[in-house]
Amino acid sequence: MSLQITPVTPSDPTSFDQYLAAAAVLHKHETPAFPPTTRKQLSSMFEHPWPGNVQERYVASAEGEVVGYVSVEHYTEDNPDMANLDLGVLPEHRRRGHGRELLAFAEERARDLGKKTVNTHSMWTLPELDLVAPDEDGPAFARAMGYRDALPEVNRVLDLSTVDESVLDGMLEHARAKADGYRLIRWNDPTPDDIVHDIAYLDGRLLADAPMGDTGWEPMNVDAERVRKTEAAIIARGRTSYHTGMVHSDTGRVVAWTTITADDEFDWHAWQQITIVDPDHRGHRLGALVKVENLRWFREQNPKVTAIDTFNAAENGYMIAINEQMGFRPQYAFQNWRKDF
Repeated sequence: MSLQITPVTPSDPTSFDQYLAAAAVLHKHETPAFPPTTRKQLSSMFEHPWPGNVQERYVASAEGEVVGYVSVEHYTEDNPDMANLDLGVLPEHRRRGHGRELLAFAEERARDLGKKTVNTHSMWTLPELDLVAPDEDGPAFARAMGYRDALPEVNRVLDLSTVDESVLDGMLEHARAKADGYRLIRWNDPTPDDIVHDIAYLDGRLLADAPMGDTGWEPMNVDAERVRKTEAAIIARGRTSYHTGMVHSDTGRVVAWTTITADDEFDWHAWQQITIVDPDHRGHRLGALVKVENLRWFREQNPKVTAIDTFNAAENGYMIAINEQMGFRPQYAFQNWRKDF
């Protein structure tokens, strides 16, 4: 049975309703502990895209009933040969060929855009962490469609009611003992002009330094202008970012940086984002220092937040160790999948 695949656009409210309804079902089935996608968020994604990022969304229906969605995300400034696909079929509509048809549509669109590699993701089971996917449909489908394992990731959540302040005190004491010659700074977006080039450099290092497995993603070219465009989109989307960095006293440069971001729609939740230390300044516990200091500052400013989520590549032992010590605990696992044309 052929699907009706409709672009999701702000000018078509029905497409918005259908996409959000499908997303709500999959959210409840797969990641109910995360905040759901709201109409305001979806609208803001269209109105305020990330710089160098194009995301096409489609909703699929059969016999007038919504069965799923797919998005094709591609890039105009970095990784021009890559596309990222996000495909979801509602559980009650699986094993009818809808997923195959949606994927074929998305892959053809990626080919039309000149892409040579596509990535996607699914829930994943990691027995060693007692993480069990709600079903094995995603991995089975990906493998059947010719995709290969690229990078397992683990989501961890920090329940703020269980934070052990004495542990954080100990982490700070240990870190400060190794951090002579550095000073701490804090800021909200936008980044101060005198450090924006340092932040661009660190942001651009992220994909070079973080484990990327077999995904194929290359480091981004980030400059001050791109930082400003990204910050503008973040602010316009209704998010507030809390940044803590460490400045190397001798050079005056920011050499460590971390961020927690909160969405204005959810006063109970936040995301632990980037944490990075310049390779020339590792070994001083700067990563642990900025993460703990930023967490405490964030909590002072956001007393209603009860949960903070973060993601790490399963093989990123250093950052996982810091997160675990702070109290982050495994919640969901995901697998990234790759296919080359």
